[in-house]
Amino acid sequence: MAILVTQKRARRPDYGRKKGCMLVDMVICQKRLFTLLLLAACLAGLAAAQDRHPPLSQDEVHDMLTQFTSSKKIVATIQEYGIDFQPTDDVLQQFRKWGADKSVLDALRQGWHPEITSPLSATQIRMLVGAETPGENIVRLILTRGIDFQPTDAYLNEIRSAGAGDTLLDTLREATPRPFSKAELLQELRTVKDQNGIAQEVRHRGIDFSAGPDNLQALRKAGAETSLLSAVQSARLERPFVAKTPPISAPPSIAGGDSVQLICAPGDSDVPVFSVPGDLGKVAIHLKCGDHVTFVEKVATPPGVDRILYGDHNEGYVAAAYLDATIGAPGAGVTPPSPIYKPDAPYTAAARNKGIEGVVVLWVTVGPQGIVTDVQEKSEPLGAGLDQSAIDTVKKWKFNPATRDGEAVAVRLTVEISFHLLKDADRGH
Repeated sequence: MAILVTQKRARRPDYGRKKGCMLVDMVICQKRLFTLLLLAACLAGLAAAQDRHPPLSQDEVHDMLTQFTSSKKIVATIQEYGIDFQPTDDVLQQFRKWGADKSVLDALRQGWHPEITSPLSATQIRMLVGAETPGENIVRLILTRGIDFQPTDAYLNEIRSAGAGDTLLDTLREATPRPFSKAELLQELRTVKDQNGIAQEVRHRGIDFSAGPDNLQALRKAGAETSLLSAVQSARLERPFVAKTPPISAPPSIAGGDSVQLICAPGDSDVPVFSVPGDLGKVAIHLKCGDHVTFVEKVATPPGVDRILYGDHNEGYVAAAYLDATIGAPGAGVTPPSPIYKPDAPYTAAARNKGIEGVVVLWVTVGPQGIVTDVQEKSEPLGAGLDQSAIDTVKKWKFNPATRDGEAVAVRLTVEISFHLLKDADRGH
């Protein structure tokens, strides 16, 4: 800009000779000075936006430790930017080996915020109803995630026409927009660029935290601009949203004389029937998975054993798990569940550092509400936190439930979770 001004003055050598021209020159210079100041302010704002650092990666914290950065500075940096990885026990142990002291480890524990699921929008619920998702599944999602809008009578009539049942409609009538938590707002600042849109949502949904100086300063450090900070200060203070789960009805009990189908665990080829309840080494017969037997009673000793009749009124004893009347397996008239939320299991830092790969095989029970109610590992453990990562992730999965004769039923499934590290040749694809 300075070179451009000098060149213009060189073409107009008479500026300094006449009073009138001097006045014109002063006005032009003032305008140019104002333009330069405005440009400098814009550049400063752009630089400030570019200086906002995303959450620290594991490698960045490692680099600070290996470069002998003071613990005080590392802690301050973590507190300012946060971290983008989960500080599991294995990860913290690795940082301890790299020289992290207690203050750094504590900062790491507090610097990670798990991903917060956004509330459902009116469009998402409309799409779920249109896709004929079971109403109880939509209800569960509303109760666990909340909504970001206030359902009107016109909206309720619209989704009723699309097939929404009374339970879903009643749930929506009682629902109110989920207020922003501080953690959710910080997450929005990390992932959403349109702060005017965030400010509008804040005014619509309200907040569940105090708009005091400390919280405003935390938002400002995360990159919140004046418009968003003003929206937070003027937002309604609401009660925090509490996720709920729909009540699950107790499974029907088995009564003496009921005909019950034998349910096998994945991998079992048959069901052993024992002749003596206290001596499970004496196998009387092996029945096929899916055979029907008559339940007589539960045995007091040992626990977990049921007395049954099979064949021509032969008496025997089986493990109670084979007689769970509420749990089936896909096939034989049972339509398998279909996933509607199925996140991938994250690799642990310890497994990545050790180069561990493999498959975790799980035995998963999906309840009639489409919720995973039980997870058991069937394969040999991989170690380094991968097994627990697989189990914790599968517990979060959601399904359209399995059905038998049109009614939702619980089923057991075999699930395989694969862990494979990307090779250098794969990273470019």
